[in-house]
Amino acid sequence: MSKKHNVHATGLVLDKIGLILRGPSGSGKSLLALSLLDEWEIRGRPARLVSDDRVDIAVVGDGLVMYPPKIIEGLIELRGRGLVSRPFAASSPVHLVIDFVDTLERMLEEDALSTELLGVRLARCPLPKDGVIDSRHQLLLVREAIRSLSTGKRAARQEST
Repeated sequence: MSKKHNVHATGLVLDKIGLILRGPSGSGKSLLALSLLDEWEIRGRPARLVSDDRVDIAVVGDGLVMYPPKIIEGLIELRGRGLVSRPFAASSPVHLVIDFVDTLERMLEEDALSTELLGVRLARCPLPKDGVIDSRHQLLLVREAIRSLSTGKRAARQEST
């Protein structure tokens, strides 16, 4: 295992799929994480927070593993309430990076669906911030990105408009 790097992100595990949500403060990382955790719980599927706002990441083998910094494990910010507790995972492989972006692209280019983090190539879901699209649309985009990981299928492409 390489040295741990602390990054500004929120990490969670949904059905053994490790997600990192990246974006500036106030972009909606914690709110989306709470929504995803609640949705998975309602569906009776396993879901755990890894860490909110700061995540430790290390290269392990040919992949990445994320860990919660000890001081904030199990805590996530719910604006308007403060810090709230959620069940957490002590570690998880990283499979998908969700990047909050400023615009909604109708049809994404293939290279927008991957990113590199600490030299490791990962699947990526560019996600327009709340206000650009609503939270329901955000959840649909995240679920579809997870589904494409699970099936190994890419979205169909429209050749002309």
